[in-house]
Amino acid sequence: MNDTLLAGALPIVARSIFGLMIAGGAAAAATGNMWRGSGTCDLPAKPFCDAVPAVPPGWIGPVFRLSQNYPTAPVADAMPWMRFDPKTSSGQYMAAVLQYFYEGNLQANVESSFDPSKNQVRRWFNAPWQAVGLNGREFVHGLTRERTSRPCELAATQQRTWSNYAVGFYNAPGAYTIGQVWANHASPNVAAAHFPEGTVAAKLLFTTATAQEVPYLAGSPEWSAYVAANPNDPNPTASSPRAVLKVRLLQIDIAVRDSRVDSTTGWVFGTFVYGGGPGGAAGNAGWTNVAPVGLMWGNDPGHAGSGPLSETKLNDKVHMPHVGYQGRLNGPVDNPMSSCMSCHSTAESPAGTMITPQGADPAPWFRNIPSGVPFDAGRPSLDYSLQLSVGLTNFAAAVKVTQTKNPQEKAALMKFLLSDTTPPRDGGKHH
Repeated sequence: MNDTLLAGALPIVARSIFGLMIAGGAAAAATGNMWRGSGTCDLPAKPFCDAVPAVPPGWIGPVFRLSQNYPTAPVADAMPWMRFDPKTSSGQYMAAVLQYFYEGNLQANVESSFDPSKNQVRRWFNAPWQAVGLNGREFVHGLTRERTSRPCELAATQQRTWSNYAVGFYNAPGAYTIGQVWANHASPNVAAAHFPEGTVAAKLLFTTATAQEVPYLAGSPEWSAYVAANPNDPNPTASSPRAVLKVRLLQIDIAVRDSRVDSTTGWVFGTFVYGGGPGGAAGNAGWTNVAPVGLMWGNDPGHAGSGPLSETKLNDKVHMPHVGYQGRLNGPVDNPMSSCMSCHSTAESPAGTMITPQGADPAPWFRNIPSGVPFDAGRPSLDYSLQLSVGLTNFAAAVKVTQTKNPQEKAALMKFLLSDTTPPRDGGKHH
């Protein structure tokens, strides 16, 4: 733990939510902060919550503030990746998107980087309602808990399970859609979830794994994060201690709404790994020392499981211990039984099942579902946005807790929210 940052403050142990949420009131009075329940955020006339729990007394380090001043009119922005065809120039396409994400977000101080309030080039925004439950946003950088990495998933030398955390961003064109969905904080409009051309979503994924077990992490940018104190615990509970730990950049994900691939999905997904992965070429330390794992614009439906894929391009210079199902694209944190697009194609309301259940036919998860079409017929599509999907699921859960009058039923609902430790990348519903 970094005692200088805490300036004498004791680490907070995650507390039970019983009695901490606002009691009574209409559905619109639901609060998403499952530890504080202070009534100062996530209410109809209040801003969205930043994180859980509250910033402890004496903390002098960074504090996450949700970037939520969403544009109220459509926004046009530069699209430098349009100079390149994602199918034939995938490396140049990915480099252009990554540079666009980096512009204005890289600060001299590593801890200050990717703070939208400090970006003087363009605006970036966060999706709301991620500050719920055990996996919800922590207060330093707004990281949510992601899928844990099992031994040898990151490198052959990895001996233990390590926890991972992430924070996502939308550019202004995409944030306009986020704002339209959440324009009424008490009644989200899922019908507005149609992202325009030029939308970019990007996610930074950090790991608690050390460079001793995962050597290519040497020199990786480090952030402080208020997370489970035991980084090797795969299932922290409501009583598990939390502490400020160092986490290291492992993966960067990008998603671009690009109409040139409307014949498949309308989206292009890519992922980068720090240091080039196992055996990667040595590079300079810092944010830019990442290498593309690959790019995809379709799920290769009907792929037999062997032979080349036609809608995924993997970088032959990066050799990860695993990618996705049957060689489709996935990042090092992701579930090897899925792909970037198969997970995101399930974004709908109510939330779809992200990962193929054991024993089920995987074919439905590897269809090419066009932008704006739901995974399950009859449900509104959320246009490949799992940030919207998780947020709406959290909102609905909080509303249900508030509407429930029976104390025993209310306690059972809240207990479920604090016992659901499965992150969305492993098929869970809640951050």
